[in-house]
Amino acid sequence: MSEFDFLVDRQSSDSKKWAKYRAREIIPMWVADMDFRCPQPVLEAIRRRVDHGVFGYTEIPASLIEIVVARLESRYRWMVEESDILFSPGLVPALNQICRGLVKPGGAVVTAVPVYRPFIDAPGNMNRDLITLEMSEQDNWRFPVAELARQVAARPEIDLLLLCNPLNPLGRMLSVGEMQEIVAICDRYDVKICSDEIHCELVLDGRQHTPIASISQRAADITITLMAASKTFNLAGLGCAVAIAENELLREQYRKAGEGIMANVNTFGYVATEAAWTDCADWHEALLVYLAANRDYVYDRCQEIRGIRVNRVEATYLAWLNIQELDLSDPLGHFEKAGVGLSSGDEFYGLGYMRLNFGCPRSLLEEGLNRIEKACNG
Repeated sequence: MSEFDFLVDRQSSDSKKWAKYRAREIIPMWVADMDFRCPQPVLEAIRRRVDHGVFGYTEIPASLIEIVVARLESRYRWMVEESDILFSPGLVPALNQICRGLVKPGGAVVTAVPVYRPFIDAPGNMNRDLITLEMSEQDNWRFPVAELARQVAARPEIDLLLLCNPLNPLGRMLSVGEMQEIVAICDRYDVKICSDEIHCELVLDGRQHTPIASISQRAADITITLMAASKTFNLAGLGCAVAIAENELLREQYRKAGEGIMANVNTFGYVATEAAWTDCADWHEALLVYLAANRDYVYDRCQEIRGIRVNRVEATYLAWLNIQELDLSDPLGHFEKAGVGLSSGDEFYGLGYMRLNFGCPRSLLEEGLNRIEKACNG
């Protein structure tokens, strides 16, 4: 029995994922939060810090900065300086800070949809306009580079591209060729790139992630990259993310946009992140094997369920279900009535789809898919 097969009772832990359906018999498979205990070295590092007993203001650990630089080099052959590294209490706050700092008042942000909801919300939060580019299943969810070129050429107010890679909710990785086209277009029209790569350590089947900023000096000069240990090691509640900006001007614009309003990273966020990126390689590899098997199970089951299609996920623990054939007026409510809580595609600008989180023990996944099948069979 794998450690990932263990069912953790999260009902009494104030879990956002599980509290949504606390009073109902619904399996929560919506928010991107795995149902696995984080690695033992992380738990031990947190316990050691708790035993110290004093939790005052915390400096960024120099050792953690060194670990980030070394990890980028070893995993991606991406050479950055320690001064290029900034920390944030979360990826979502960082997205908003970037929109505030890199997009001038009256400026606009462009992103490809369907996409993670904070991409859609962040520009408006900062009183910036949002322009969306549609990706399609018929085109295998390829990034719409031609439409990006058309929009940035026609709309000089566009200052920033919000890019998600691997793609959430699609579970797809951008190719180097797509990234090269994106960089060429953005560089030509003076559009900066914020690349959310928070799922980059959840690539399956031995694939290799390539940070967009690492493909050329030109890419590095126009990109701020966001990463975190939170998705991979299930640490989202500890609030620690990393922003990497090799261009000093972009780094300062980002930093200045957070002055006086951006909180410091939680002490335990630093501790957990350092432990995760130092002592948990074996756990990480075992997780990827387990997630790939869950991915295959979801794919195989969905081939047998009436009215559902799903792509074979390349990265993340998120499956993007095409439910258009079911012609449901209330998809979210329809599946909740059957006892499973998914994310509605509308949330991501993906009408006719649902997102399923398969980052859970297999027994829970099996029961969730049983309920989905029941819902589809009426």
